[in-house]
Amino acid sequence: MNRIHLFLILLVVVGVFLLQKNTPKKEIHYHAGFVVFKDDKKIDFSDIKYMHVEPCEEDEEEHEDEDEQQEKAHLHDEVGYVVHVHRNDSHWRDLFKNINYSVSDDMVGYIDGKKVAKILDEPIKEHESVVIFTGKNKDIDKKLQEAISVKEIKRVEKAGESC
Repeated sequence: MNRIHLFLILLVVVGVFLLQKNTPKKEIHYHAGFVVFKDDKKIDFSDIKYMHVEPCEEDEEEHEDEDEQQEKAHLHDEVGYVVHVHRNDSHWRDLFKNINYSVSDDMVGYIDGKKVAKILDEPIKEHESVVIFTGKNKDIDKKLQEAISVKEIKRVEKAGESC
């Protein structure tokens, strides 16, 4: 192979790299519902201390200083039962980490009414509804009826975010 061939191959590789770098990324933004019961009590996550708060700006372009961990899963607008997801590979553990809520691996979870082992390691999926139990809980079937409906998740989506 002569130098011209090597130069052309290098030129193609660099061109493909630059094209991928400048291609806009598809925006990720979806929602899921969740409820947590601890020792028979429903936890209220609507307090401002659980919320992801950003300054409002006219330019809605992605900013390089965004906290990648926070963008995985967070809450907005004092709605403590709908999680906002802005990154691929977001798991339920990410939400609880981001809202500074202590969790344990012995939590029991149900996704859309089906029991799931290791709920914290499950990916968050669009419009799913998760009910999580920790501690001692009675009347599990009754509490599962408090799962957030897809209709309610979509209502929150339409209401929009602070900005």
